[in-house]
Amino acid sequence: MSDLSLAVVSADGRVRWSGHGTSEVTLSWRGTYQPGDRLVVTCDRERAHMVMRLDACLAESHVMLVGGRFEFPIPRADERCPYGKGWAFADERHWAYVRLEDPREADAWRNLALNAHDLNLPATAAPRLYPHASTNVTCPNPQFFARNAIDGIFETSSHGSWPHESWGVNGCSDAWLRVDFGEPVVADELALYLRADFPHDTWWRSARLELSDGSALELTLEGTGARQGFSLGGRTIEWLRLRDLVRAQEDGFPALSQLEVWGRRAQR
Repeated sequence: MSDLSLAVVSADGRVRWSGHGTSEVTLSWRGTYQPGDRLVVTCDRERAHMVMRLDACLAESHVMLVGGRFEFPIPRADERCPYGKGWAFADERHWAYVRLEDPREADAWRNLALNAHDLNLPATAAPRLYPHASTNVTCPNPQFFARNAIDGIFETSSHGSWPHESWGVNGCSDAWLRVDFGEPVVADELALYLRADFPHDTWWRSARLELSDGSALELTLEGTGARQGFSLGGRTIEWLRLRDLVRAQEDGFPALSQLEVWGRRAQR
């Protein structure tokens, strides 16, 4: 048993709503989010494997909370574009939940990279929630943040707001995308979904995948929005990085709609 809490907290620190539980807590709140509001999750464990869904627009995610506290700022205005412009976080009725992961779920084969609650953080900030996606690309538009590549939405047919958010390189010639798991995982397969809004887009012919165990794979890619899978051979890793992206054409905008890593958590 643990002490869990989930709360709606205002910009000035006022608790607008809160719920508590020992293994599960739900949010059932009727109200309108205001600028500066945030959802705050706390747990009395230093490292907790949890199943989280903080809004109806977010996919249920198996995550690891580090440090006992996670704050999810409610996106405002154009910040909502990757989540569902016009309806995400906008209704007066809200339902969310956080629960501790059942031990029987620990060995499940699943997409280890999925985290719809990942935040766009400064390079110097330590994430409180894993998996976490980061990049060297500077881009002010949330429709193209690194987090979009692990949010569980693998729609590739267009670009822009939900459900077409993606990781874009913004003209960066040495762009990379890194996914950290926060702990060792056994990685069996990588799946990439390249954005395919042709002819607006182009794609990458090849890329290099670096793994935390010191190995690397050279990937040959195709100009398609369909799933492209690559064996990772059951390697035990804590992170991976996609880099050395080679454009197929000079014109067009290459982007990644989704990155998946299928496998299991490593036994401790």
